[in-house]
Parts: sequence; structure tokens; C-alpha cells
Amino acid sequence: MKTVLVTRPQPGATRTSERLLCNGFLPLVLPLTEIVALPAKKPAMKFSAVAVTSASALRQASDEALQPLQKLPCFVVGEATAAMARARGFETVTTGDGDGASLAQIVIEESCAGARILYLTGRVRAPDFEDLLRKARVHFRTLMSYDTVSVSYTTDFLLNFFSRGRIDYCLLYSRWSAEEFMRLASQAEIAHHLDNTSILCLSGRIAEVLNGIGNASVHVANKPNEDALFELMQRA
Repeated sequence: MKTVLVTRPQPGATRTSERLLCNGFLPLVLPLTEIVALPAKKPAMKFSAVAVTSASALRQASDEALQPLQKLPCFVVGEATAAMARARGFETVTTGDGDGASLAQIVIEESCAGARILYLTGRVRAPDFEDLLRKARVHFRTLMSYDTVSVSYTTDFLLNFFSRGRIDYCLLYSRWSAEEFMRLASQAEIAHHLDNTSILCLSGRIAEVLNGIGNASVHVANKPNEDALFELMQRA
């Protein structure tokens, strides 16, 4: 059975592991980052719509912060975020094509003159969505409901973890995880365990972090979603 290193934070790591098992892979779970809630306050001003580029932003937001927003149109990056938006009470949900740039284009096209967008997001995030809204002169405010922090492991734990055997694939869902993975791969005691690993990245922006990774091969999904990552794994 092929082994897959799962680096994404919980609860996503568990969902991905279950999916891997159902597809005949053996998951090795090592979250390199953790999602922690931030005290996002109830918005003070009125907005025309809500935009979300991560399901974690909705998952971590308080009921107090979301309740005044639930009747507004909600623009989300992909299907997983759409499901979370509906679970948190949003009634009108429009789904993008999986990345911040495509979602920004939808928001720009759908926004009326003078519209004000509330961008529900995390402290660590890609700049694409905001950059495109600024360029199009769409007014928005950010509400940060979560942060992403690194997970620390002892050297003994890591040596024991990587001594279990060959790692065939590694899944990377964010630049932060990729940066943490590079730190692991730079450790001489661990690097040789990754020599024949195929590293599968959700986007080219994530793959950029892996320059100089050594003998491991790097592949990029043709769309920024987990379905595309799994298809890539079948071909890699």
C-alpha cells in the first residue's frame, strides 16, 4: 500500500486521511500547522456581501460575528467552503473556481457601484483576492477569525515517525505548510527519508517554496482543490 504524508491542519487532516484509506492509500498524519481562533468581533458597519477564501474562516468565526451577516450574499472559494457557509447559516452562496483570483473576479462582476464587501479570512493568507479587489476599486474590509501557527515536534518524535518506512507521496495545501516541510527536509536525519517522495502541491505558488528540495519530485495540481490533488496522485 502506497503511503501518503498528510501535512494539513486538523480537522482537514482527518478528513483527508479517511479519503486516502477509501482510495487504497495509507495516510501518515503529521500536521505542520494548526488553526487557532481569533476574537473576531461583530462587524460595526453594514455590508453588501461576504467573501470567504477558506472554510476555516467560517469554522472559527463566532456565532455573534456571523449572525448579522447570514442574510447577505456569500461568495466562497470552492465547494468545501460553500458547504461550511451553508452549515453556518448563509442562505445565498455563490461558489468560485477554487482560488482567490477567480473568486475576486466573480465578486467584481457581481458587485454594484458602491458595494462594500466583508472579507472573512485568516491572519495568514495569499494576497491575490485583496489585490484584485483593490485594483478594481471594490470597497472591502477584512475580519480575521483565525490564525495559522506552526506545530512543533521533538527530534525524537520526528525520527521515530520517519523511521516507519518509505513515504511515497506528500500532500501540501498551503505555502506555510510547504515552508515547514522545507525545514523538515533540511534536517540531515530526515532528508534521506524523502529522497523518493513525490510532493503534490495544491498550487504553483506552493510549489515555488520547494526550490532546492533535493531528490524529491514536485508536482502541481491542475486545479486548486483536493479532487485535483488525488487525480495527480494517481498519475504521479
